[in-house]
Amino acid sequence: MPTHRLSLTGRLVLLLFALVFAVRLPAAGEPPKFSFDVPADMVENAIKELSRQSGVDVLVLTKTVRGIRSKPVKGEYTARAALEIMLAETDLVVGQDAKTDTLIVRTKKGTQTGAPATGGIEGVVYNSTNGLPVAKARVAIKGTWQETLTDDDGRFLFADIPSGEATLEVSYLGFDPRTAVVPVADGETATCDFQLVREGTAKSAAAKDDVVMLEKFMVVADQAMTAQAIAMNEQRHAASITNVVALDELAGQGTENIGDYIRFMPGVSILDDGEDPGTLSLGGFPADKSIIQLDGGDLAGTGVGLSGDRTIGLQDVPMVNIERVEITKVPTPDKPASGLGGSMNLVTKSLLGTKRARLDWSLYMNLSTNDNLSLTGGAAQPISQVSARTKQPSFSVNAIVPAGRRLVFSAGLSKTWKQRPAADTPTEIAEWNLRSTDDSGNPKDIALSGVTWTQTAQITSMKNIQAGVEWRVARNDTLAFTVQYRQVALENASSRLGYRFHGSNAYNPAVPAGGDPATTTSNSVAGRASFGAGGNVSANYYNETDTTHLTMRYKHRGPKWNIDGQAVYSHAVRERTTLDRGYVAGYTASRTGLNMTGYGINTTDSILPTHYEATVNTTGETVTAGDMNDYNLTSMRLSEWGLFKTDSYSGRLDAERLFSHYFSLKAGGSFSRQERDNQREFPVYDFTGDPGLLSSERQLIANYDLIDERINVKMNGQSINWVSPMKVWNLYQQHPEFFTLTTNRNEQRADQAKRMCEDIEAGYLRLDFRLFHNRLHAVVGARYERTTLDGWSIREDPSAIYQRDADGKRIIDPATGGYLEVPTANSDERDALIYQKLGYHERKSYDGIYPSVNLNYSITPNLVARAAYARTIGRPNVGDVLSGITLPEVTDDASSYLIRVSNPGLEPWTADSYHVSLDSYHLKGGFGSIGVYQKNVFNFFVDKTLPADEATLLAYGIPPSDVRDMLLTGNVEIRRKENIGDAKLTGLELSYRQDLFFLPSWLKKTQLWINYTHLKVSGDKAEDFTGFTPDAFSAGINYIRPRFSLRLSCAYQAETKKSRVNRTYTGAFTARAWPADTFDYQAAHTRWGVNAEYSFSKAFSLYLNCSDIFGDDLIIYRRAPGSPKYADKYQRRVAVSYVMIGAKGSF
Repeated sequence: MPTHRLSLTGRLVLLLFALVFAVRLPAAGEPPKFSFDVPADMVENAIKELSRQSGVDVLVLTKTVRGIRSKPVKGEYTARAALEIMLAETDLVVGQDAKTDTLIVRTKKGTQTGAPATGGIEGVVYNSTNGLPVAKARVAIKGTWQETLTDDDGRFLFADIPSGEATLEVSYLGFDPRTAVVPVADGETATCDFQLVREGTAKSAAAKDDVVMLEKFMVVADQAMTAQAIAMNEQRHAASITNVVALDELAGQGTENIGDYIRFMPGVSILDDGEDPGTLSLGGFPADKSIIQLDGGDLAGTGVGLSGDRTIGLQDVPMVNIERVEITKVPTPDKPASGLGGSMNLVTKSLLGTKRARLDWSLYMNLSTNDNLSLTGGAAQPISQVSARTKQPSFSVNAIVPAGRRLVFSAGLSKTWKQRPAADTPTEIAEWNLRSTDDSGNPKDIALSGVTWTQTAQITSMKNIQAGVEWRVARNDTLAFTVQYRQVALENASSRLGYRFHGSNAYNPAVPAGGDPATTTSNSVAGRASFGAGGNVSANYYNETDTTHLTMRYKHRGPKWNIDGQAVYSHAVRERTTLDRGYVAGYTASRTGLNMTGYGINTTDSILPTHYEATVNTTGETVTAGDMNDYNLTSMRLSEWGLFKTDSYSGRLDAERLFSHYFSLKAGGSFSRQERDNQREFPVYDFTGDPGLLSSERQLIANYDLIDERINVKMNGQSINWVSPMKVWNLYQQHPEFFTLTTNRNEQRADQAKRMCEDIEAGYLRLDFRLFHNRLHAVVGARYERTTLDGWSIREDPSAIYQRDADGKRIIDPATGGYLEVPTANSDERDALIYQKLGYHERKSYDGIYPSVNLNYSITPNLVARAAYARTIGRPNVGDVLSGITLPEVTDDASSYLIRVSNPGLEPWTADSYHVSLDSYHLKGGFGSIGVYQKNVFNFFVDKTLPADEATLLAYGIPPSDVRDMLLTGNVEIRRKENIGDAKLTGLELSYRQDLFFLPSWLKKTQLWINYTHLKVSGDKAEDFTGFTPDAFSAGINYIRPRFSLRLSCAYQAETKKSRVNRTYTGAFTARAWPADTFDYQAAHTRWGVNAEYSFSKAFSLYLNCSDIFGDDLIIYRRAPGSPKYADKYQRRVAVSYVMIGAKGSF
């Protein structure tokens, strides 16, 4: 790594320390003078004015100065000199704390020789509704500028308070303020706890034990309004621009998917799979560039689908005992620089100081309107594992058990079960040939070339376990340990039927005369159309993801030092398999030699033809696709096995020095390691059939017992005789000789295997300034991160099979004139030499300095203006850096060579982000935020062809003799990804909620809310933004009563660029049908939701939740440049509308 970068880091560190000492210098040298003009007044008022004009803290007890008048002060003085003039001829004197330089006013009677008499005050702020500590409550000493915020445990601490009586004021948005007079003894720390009462419930508490007498039935309102208050206060006092949602506000959503809670937040886009939130996109960036954390530690993820990458499926995120979700737009220096569009952090409930044991429970059913809320499991499916007789209930239990004030235990357990309705909920795919010319460049019709209809049956079960302990080991020190475990198990079976209007190499179906785009027919080559069932895909499989997240945290909170330490281990493993499950992953069956026409394309809700006319080319017989006895079984995907593992280890240590109320310095370091190991194989066999039959009948399904008439899956009302994947499995077990392995398993295993070890070392400095009487909170600093990546992937080297001499030259066989091969026992050993699993290793590193500035200015206590800048990064995805190396075979007649190789040295996408926002908090019943931002992004990834030199070729492990032979051609190139290009992303975010307090009393708890996000992208690499949603809008109405709540919501997500279509360049259909720059887009989609709850008592409530009432179909468009609108509907997925009905309570 270049040394100039490290020296730049050193210079930055020295600069920041210089700033620290510059800020502290006046305290060590001559005190500064200020220009004062303070008229005579009551001392209490005069001191406030002096403090305002100088910005110097003055501590004074109101009782001490009550009724005393001051003398006027005018001119340039130090703050202490001006205060002494003001108090001349009174019984008051001025002291100064030696540690903090704070000025202290006391009576002469209370003055002793030596240091002024001071003490301290500490305490905990509780929520009287649930007995839990309250974080981010504002605690102030009346009559001074001294104030603080409670920490995550609800604790606060004031040091060096003048002895006597001090009046504390506690405020928390959404709750009534509290005050208390606290006697402070010299050299001692007084204790004062507070119980906060939610607005509109009770106005007083018993003086003895602070037990608040609430109204009898406030269960529903307490939970919802307390959750809103938590979100408001966390967002109000965040050091950076942040959006917060508390999960208790939407408690009826269950613990199945965190996406159900964050869907309505501004700047959040969800890429759905049709029913469930799939992956997360923040700020318009791809899902792999948006990080997810749990209590500040990176959550391990294994990717989604068939890939093992950085993307985390939202369904896999642990959710037990989570209090809130924070979406941070711009990081502060103590946060990771990754997360281009922001980061999501799930925060567990802080329980230390809880006074009473508590048990929360829920029991519910996941039903669906698609099957009329039936409790039965539905019709028989292709595999028995998804053919349930009845639907199963789901439950959750959470317990909090305090063992005194210094120790508390928590535990949680949940199990959920959900079945996808498997009747009339298909997925349709329409493959349009979007090229306007054929292979010869002649104009051709854009027509539907093939369709696939798939009915999926799915059962998903989830298990969640959480355990935690929090222990206050000393007065200012706490230790916490939490473990979260989540298992998501999914069994999947698919019934697939397809119609192809082309065959072999004839990829161009023709539109009949008149050019009706609603009709398509086979091309001029007769007999090219076909029916097909199954396909070379894994239609049936079991997928299980296990995520374990362990966190250990240490906190020290003292008057001068705050220390935080954290160690996190996060482990995720996902296995996708059919092994030992009694069915094959997939099969391919077809009936070929047909002529076919499809009619009524896109004339109904379906994107497929409404009916087909098909005839046998040789006989003219009219046939239908429903009887698979007439199909031929051609191949079988015997099994599907993939193992994707991720282990993440991280630790950090932060230390904060509190120099004064106005300034603090925080420094720290962290180290994280992420290890990934991906493996996958899916052997494919040709079905050759029974050799005892005629060759024309060996593959005919009617000659084998493969049809299962119990499978009751209908295609748009048409009965189908389906091939059973379980019967195909049994046939293979009984007659393996009927099948021939066609997959090169060595090549497949090597190609799919990837291993990565990524180390990230970081250090940072953060400076916090609180100026203008706490109105301005400025957080500035920088973070240094160094990333080291070790990657292992496939090395494909056709020349590795040859023997070589001591100089590395291939040895010629004197008998044949060819090259001698390395002796191998069989073809598998020979292939293993060519396709070397994890045979290519490269180590690269990169580093950078990532500055940030966050400014928060309180125009009024409840109106805050924010501005922020930060440089952030998005690290390359696994596939970007671990695609391996493919070497050409060196031959005597070659004129050029091309090497395809991965580039672990890719530097991350980098963005300079600028954000401005204006937030209102509880202002006339309103809570909202409006903000704009711009992100200038550079270092995109582009495939680039570069000339190769000798040093590069030798570094790739190519023998020197081969290098010389290759260079003699004068045309040796390397194709790999490089960092090129830039783009600009601009956005507008709006969020607002209004209490309609002006309505009649029975409607006063009605709320209206709205969120809106608008994004725009420009620049030469704008097309690389996938998952980019230009407009997202959500709105709703909440009606909250003491016993009852009703919430209606609407979420609109505009058309979203989902992904670039992956084209092959081997003459296959994908290259011939879809031109370059073809993209898939998720169509605009609107979801309407309803949530209702009625409480009979604190221990028992009934609730109902439906997140997609109407279940509108989810459409995917596939568009190429210039393709017509009638041909853009690529996929239609009939959405499933789930209804959660259950009961819950607390003890």
